[in-house]
Amino acid sequence: MKKIAQKFDEICAKAEAFNKENKTDRFYKIYEQRKRFVTMGLYDSVTKKYATFDTVNLTGNFRYDNHTVPQELYDMERLVKYA
Repeated sequence: MKKIAQKFDEICAKAEAFNKENKTDRFYKIYEQRKRFVTMGLYDSVTKKYATFDTVNLTGNFRYDNHTVPQELYDMERLVKYA
């Protein structure tokens, strides 16, 4: 979970840098925490696209492989990269 949070922070830093560079509020950070579960995401206000990752997916018998990055984080990177 720590690696996912660090990767999400890196993506948000890139999005904020894009916003500052272009002097817009194109990207919005989505972060919501309810009890033990966290929802992280990024919203693109121009294309109206978003990518979210819920930690609910990590509960139960699911074994998280900490060597792989979830697909949702790649989708967030793609939003910023192709803006």
